[in-house]
Amino acid sequence: MPESTPEKLTIKLCGDWSMTGVTHQLLPLTEHLATLSRALPQQSGAEVTQTVIDLAEVALFDACGCQLLTVLLRHLKLLGFTPVLANIPDELHGSIALLGFGHEFETILDVARGHA
Repeated sequence: MPESTPEKLTIKLCGDWSMTGVTHQLLPLTEHLATLSRALPQQSGAEVTQTVIDLAEVALFDACGCQLLTVLLRHLKLLGFTPVLANIPDELHGSIALLGFGHEFETILDVARGHA
């Protein structure tokens, strides 16, 4: 569930983000994005533009999870939000680079390191 404060919104991801688990992640993500699309920052003048994606409770992560996370981040950017990854497990950092997604997350990971 998204949690919000006046300056940021947090989306907590959890569970299985591997090939076998991403299908279970689609519905919650779709619901998050639908909620956010009704409160676009550029249209409402809202102060909430930073969206923190909390990865602390992600148990498994593979290329399928990277792809879905990439889609989420791109969609948030298209909606006018600034996504920031938080609480990234060390093994997830390695997986992102190993799977070839480092270029997709480079700026976001740099921001996350500054906020960790």
